[in-house]
Amino acid sequence: MLKLTKSLPVIKERNCSASLVLDTRTNRKNVSEYPLAIRFTVDRKFFYHPVGGSYSEKRFSDICNATKSSSDNYKEQKMWREEIVPKYKDMLVNLNKGNPLTYEMVRVTITTGNTNTEIAKEDKSFIGIWQEYIYHLQHDDNGKRYSTSESYISALKSLQKFLGEDAIKAFNISVVEIQKWKDCMTNGVKGKDGNIEGQISESTIGIYLRSCRTIWNVCRSQGYLLDVTYPFSNKKEKHLVTIPRSKVKKKVYLKREQFTELYNVFVNKNYPDTWKKGYAERAHYSLGLFLAQYLCNGFNLADAARLQYNDYYFQTGKRAFLFNRKKTADRSSNDSEVVIPIIEPLQVILDEIAATPSRDGYVFPEIFNGVTSEKEHRKRTAQENSNIQDRVTKICHDVLGWDKAIRPSGTWCRHSFATNLRNAGVEKTYIDESMGHSTNSNDMTNVYLDTYPLEMQMEYNSKLLALDDESTQRDELMSKLSKLSNQELLQLLNKAV
Repeated sequence: MLKLTKSLPVIKERNCSASLVLDTRTNRKNVSEYPLAIRFTVDRKFFYHPVGGSYSEKRFSDICNATKSSSDNYKEQKMWREEIVPKYKDMLVNLNKGNPLTYEMVRVTITTGNTNTEIAKEDKSFIGIWQEYIYHLQHDDNGKRYSTSESYISALKSLQKFLGEDAIKAFNISVVEIQKWKDCMTNGVKGKDGNIEGQISESTIGIYLRSCRTIWNVCRSQGYLLDVTYPFSNKKEKHLVTIPRSKVKKKVYLKREQFTELYNVFVNKNYPDTWKKGYAERAHYSLGLFLAQYLCNGFNLADAARLQYNDYYFQTGKRAFLFNRKKTADRSSNDSEVVIPIIEPLQVILDEIAATPSRDGYVFPEIFNGVTSEKEHRKRTAQENSNIQDRVTKICHDVLGWDKAIRPSGTWCRHSFATNLRNAGVEKTYIDESMGHSTNSNDMTNVYLDTYPLEMQMEYNSKLLALDDESTQRDELMSKLSKLSNQELLQLLNKAV
């Protein structure tokens, strides 16, 4: 039996879609025809709105599938599209422009025919503004802040999970609800089996509460919640919601001797024969990316994925990369530019795992693997970061026999780059500028290049690995001297004289 077409999609406006359907919801028996309706769907919720006329299911299907312009079915379909649909399309286009649509907003507008913007204002809510904020993060500025939206999505899901999806209506939220949410995240809740579940780390709680605080401030900027006590304060005597501070990550790094051990594993390919077929090759690639992140001034994987063989690479005789840090590129035109000297160990890694140099080609194309959307970029980067951490950790444990508590990630590369250069006596200004830290200069890249010519950058970055015994001893001495006070240095000089 031929399957009948049940709907005809006719509208897609932001996060709302609409289709012409037959409204078959009836208790009557022996019904042969059903009223024609337009079904609006917003965030998985839908409602039917009658538009006149009734059809049998067979006739409706034939009209939907009609393609011959001379047929009566095609003419009927054309009438639907030209006389019925435009009215509702215009309503949606003009409703709450520049913002996502909410279910209630669309329902009220369609059923009343009133497109007055006051409807949008009446439909505003704390949760609605939160959803709007997520929408703008995902769509404004070509989706550059898509990754930021994910923490807001997770925070909102957590809030609704613990308090209930319909617990917060309109702007009925206060310190009581937010504190209850925080307590649930901190202590967890009893599951059906009686076990505690849902506990999350303090750092994640801090991220979620900061997202909530941002939304609260957005609401106040729009004229809402002005008469409600501001719920956040880290002064305990105020009895408000305290937001856990981010943990300092100074200890999350590997010494340069440890990176040297990992580099030697990469060069010699010292992988266990007991590993499953193909795993050694994947681990080798991940180790190469991990080492590249460290030697490329501690950049993150999102920057590695976007690194290109650009003009600067060829102008320097293939001795350096120039790139813009993704994290700060949309805030500054100059401060986000970073120069990476290609020291010999980095070149060894590039020869193994990077693409063959071609003008404007990607250095590590396998990270994005051809995907183009920001959402897919984020997904691919997260997956590759996870792969790198798992595989490098296995190398640390299985090959080098390091402590099981060591689980290096991309973040360790950045902290290790800064810490190891500092301990080797490299001046702080170079470390800051080579990592793309913000400065007050109007043209930081030129100042950077003038102050630290490529040869000096090569010399400094060569201190990242302990491959030269004499250099190692000198750097250890420099590290010890850099930790002495001025008085201790003076005493040392006097003894030397």
